[in-house]
Amino acid sequence: MRLAAVLLIVWVGAIAGAAAAAEKGKPGQPDPEYCARRDADPNKCVIQDGPPRKPIVRKKPPPPTSPPAPEKPAGKPPAK
Repeated sequence: MRLAAVLLIVWVGAIAGAAAAAEKGKPGQPDPEYCARRDADPNKCVIQDGPPRKPIVRKKPPPPTSPPAPEKPAGKPPAK
């Protein structure tokens, strides 16, 4: 009975260890001394922890509409 319990514990531990090793760890924090330098690579000093942002797309405004054509002024009625 003890042998079965020990084998079960070892098996569960091996599965948990494999799962932990398969997970991708968090990227390391940037080195503050390196990032304080003027010639530091900005890509190495920025924490990139998510997907890139969506690009800003601005819609073009509709073209201005011209005012309606003026109507003929009311004048004399046509001659019969």
